[in-house]
Amino acid sequence: MTLRYEELRLDSEKKQGEIAEILSVKRNTYSKWENLINDMPLEKCNELANYYKTTLDYVLGLSNTREYIDTPLNIDWKLVSERLSELRHLKNLTERELSSKIGFAQTTYSYYEIGKRRPTTMKLLSIAQYYNVSIDYIVGRSNNTLISRK
Repeated sequence: MTLRYEELRLDSEKKQGEIAEILSVKRNTYSKWENLINDMPLEKCNELANYYKTTLDYVLGLSNTREYIDTPLNIDWKLVSERLSELRHLKNLTERELSSKIGFAQTTYSYYEIGKRRPTTMKLLSIAQYYNVSIDYIVGRSNNTLISRK
């Protein structure tokens, strides 16, 4: 799995500064995200997926299929909390058990489920990989739990 920030930028023949401007951040901030020095906020990653007209799963390397999405999609934070809780219950796990398996503090994960805190891009990627589900599903951009792996 490889994040595709740089690949997508180069394919669109853009410079880091141009993508930073699109995301309303400084070039240095975007550069740190692209070089994986800092974790891109999920809202900005969503903006990036909308700009490239594709899925979060593709941008974040969960999927090898670049689906075309013409309509900008938003993150439904209430649904994120609900789906995280549903996924955990489907595995019959307590928050403590799940937190231990994915390496997060239990309180951090608990706050995600009750909507007191928003997961970062990399934290949500870890959760999606653990459950083997689509990030687009977790955030409400899709109702399909499956990741397209072609």
